[in-house]
Amino acid sequence: MKKVLIVTYHYPPSTPVGGVRPSKFARFLPEFGWEPTVLTVRVPGAAQEHVKNQRDGIYFASEWPHPLKVYQRHMEQRARKKGRLEEFSAKMSTPYDEVMSSPRHDMTTLLKRWLLDCMSSPDQELGWLFPAIWRGRRLIREKKITHLITSAPPFTCALVGLALKRLTGVRWVADFRDPWSLNYKFPLLRNRTTDFVESRLIRHVMEQADLVLSVTPTMTEQARKEHAGLAPEKFVTMTNGFDPHDFAGLAESRPTSDPTVFSYLGEFYYGRTPEPFLRALRSLFDDGAVKPGDVRVKFVGSVAFAGGQSVTEMVRSLGLEEIVSVEPLVPRREALQRALAAHVVLVLTEQHSYALTFKLFDALAAGAIIFNIGSGGEVADLLAKTKRGIAVDCSNAAEIRAGILKCIERSRSGEGRGNPEPWNDPSMQAFNFRCLTGELAKILDGLDYNGLRPG
Repeated sequence: MKKVLIVTYHYPPSTPVGGVRPSKFARFLPEFGWEPTVLTVRVPGAAQEHVKNQRDGIYFASEWPHPLKVYQRHMEQRARKKGRLEEFSAKMSTPYDEVMSSPRHDMTTLLKRWLLDCMSSPDQELGWLFPAIWRGRRLIREKKITHLITSAPPFTCALVGLALKRLTGVRWVADFRDPWSLNYKFPLLRNRTTDFVESRLIRHVMEQADLVLSVTPTMTEQARKEHAGLAPEKFVTMTNGFDPHDFAGLAESRPTSDPTVFSYLGEFYYGRTPEPFLRALRSLFDDGAVKPGDVRVKFVGSVAFAGGQSVTEMVRSLGLEEIVSVEPLVPRREALQRALAAHVVLVLTEQHSYALTFKLFDALAAGAIIFNIGSGGEVADLLAKTKRGIAVDCSNAAEIRAGILKCIERSRSGEGRGNPEPWNDPSMQAFNFRCLTGELAKILDGLDYNGLRPG
């Protein structure tokens, strides 16, 4: 078999969803003639799992302590001991308006902000850079690996790929789940020094990578524009997807009668908030267009805060406690079962029109109706193409109200029910990770190695 090294910071059983995509590539690549070796971060206290996984082709590099991560972990533990974890979480949840504005403070605060920005460039996983380079080079030499895939963010993974490319000459596919571009970076986290350094790192990565993958056409086109001096065919789109195997043993559990269950599964990232949805729902109750018994709403995941606001308090202030629940993070398999139990899955993309969130593909595979509250873009286009949901403008209250009513109507019509295995729907198989990995294998096959040998 041909051999490829996959470098990814996140990887199961680590919980961040960023580990799913590289794990699916590793799962299916052998079917297409490629033997994957995975390099990921060593998780403290999981030594036995590491030994087992090394036999499965998964290897680990330790991460050097990063001052900001150490400090944050210390403060979190301190807050937990004092019973102030919720207060600490609120403090760490910076409102979107704040991160989108440049700091305007006294000189001391500006200096502190400058130091924090420098320590976070390109991200706080920079402590993994040199251990991963050392371990990756050793794996390439020992296993005679000829090809490399890096999965980012964190963008430190792309820097690992850049170093391994220069040290060994492997053919390199740089995979980006989010765009690495200063145009997408929050102003609060930028200064002239970090912009100067990071812009050059980005340029070197794009120049040295043999091929650059993005998960949406918008991201691909933006990368082509920003790096117009490079061959446009170097930039390729490969969406996220789903794996039918993840649903094995699960069953659809949607009730066939009222109420209609709306679920949000995941996290309220910067700029994502359930407030417009909740306000529209409240107005429908006030108008009598919807009765409280018609709807249930479940927020599941890292959803305690949105934009610095307590979601529980948001729900309480609108008088929706009887129909809305705010629940903690659950394992991925349980999250998939929740998607199978929901009539409607909420997808919020208010400030992220370029994104196709991972939960979207889980919802497609689960056969749920998808309700996108956003600003047009990739999710809206995909829903229009697949006819699997409704997209509305996050700034238009009337559209959100109409969208809620349409979702209730569609759920009552039986849409999303009746197919015991919706993940096997033929119309969705273009997003099956097995099919996507087959395309990735063709890309790897097309990167002629020219007889070079790992150095």
